[in-house]
Amino acid sequence: MSTTPPSSMTEEQLLAELQPLAAVITDKLQTVPVRLGPGGTDDLARELVFAIALHVARDVLPADALELAHPPRAVSRKWIVESRTNSEGTWRAYGGPYRDGERAEALEDFERSVELSGRWRREFRLVRETTTHAVEAEHIPEPRS
Repeated sequence: MSTTPPSSMTEEQLLAELQPLAAVITDKLQTVPVRLGPGGTDDLARELVFAIALHVARDVLPADALELAHPPRAVSRKWIVESRTNSEGTWRAYGGPYRDGERAEALEDFERSVELSGRWRREFRLVRETTTHAVEAEHIPEPRS
């Protein structure tokens, strides 16, 4: 895109500047069918909006625009072995949390808990906690026969 302000550009220059955008719109007008009746242009509108947003992201904005909008931040993780209580069905921490670099220790604790679970018939899971929980491994015992 040009760095010349639009107010000082001629109509021909503005049209030349908008040619890539016009090409995106023309392509969608030619390829997306329009139905008659209510909502007949919904598909066309959706395709146009998506194509224009993609065009702006790829060809107009600077390459690092997304990074500038969302600067990186430090993430602290904890690893937690959890067990589900049969009476309530809720997951609760089974032991203390492990810090970011201690995943191997948390995994060992999870596997040890699974081995011993035959006595208690408990379910266990290894959870990585960030801002939300992500289940890394899960153990659900076989139903008793």
